[in-house]
Amino acid sequence: MRQLIILGNTLDALSAAHYILDTCQNIEVQLISETAEIGLSAEAPGIFEKWPPCPNHWLSDMKSQTPTQESTAVRRSWFEKSLAIQLSKRGCNIHLKTRASKISSDSIQVLGAGAIGRNTIHYDAILDFRQNNVGPEWFGGILSSKLGFSGEISGFRPDGTTEVWLNESRNRVNNWIQTTTWFGEDPRNALLEDIEKGISKAKSKVDTIIQPSDSR
Repeated sequence: MRQLIILGNTLDALSAAHYILDTCQNIEVQLISETAEIGLSAEAPGIFEKWPPCPNHWLSDMKSQTPTQESTAVRRSWFEKSLAIQLSKRGCNIHLKTRASKISSDSIQVLGAGAIGRNTIHYDAILDFRQNNVGPEWFGGILSSKLGFSGEISGFRPDGTTEVWLNESRNRVNNWIQTTTWFGEDPRNALLEDIEKGISKAKSKVDTIIQPSDSR
């Protein structure tokens, strides 16, 4: 059984893990997350043109947050949580509150709060999705769809709220339910671009390292 390590718990990391499980046999995926939970925390853009933006079998039941035909946005944190739950069901080992302390050419030393504790994991391939904020800063806000807010980059969620992104101060709006910030180029494309980025990075690893080794 070959070992793949994925560092990070962002949407691109979760998408990469699913792609690897779809395309590779006899491989065990270990996802290392420094946070205590995947999803249900900080928000990022969830605007989409077509649902779902990934294969259906990547998603667990999102219940009330499942987009309808009228929806043009999804709560990003719930979407990521759904991907993580399904990864676990597919056999991916997710290590929460765990960080990489040292990385060598074929092993990684980790420090974790859970059962893994202080340990060394040997791997055949590694994908690192730990990242810094890149791009201009956007101000995000959630408000009730009943307010009819328009004229900005926005999307309608299935729970009756509207997701709005501004490249200027959000202080001129007084009815926010939730506010956040995000760094990137365009909130309208962020959801699909992050998924595609994860798939592309995973595909490169499969094509150059994992599959050639398996065929020998």
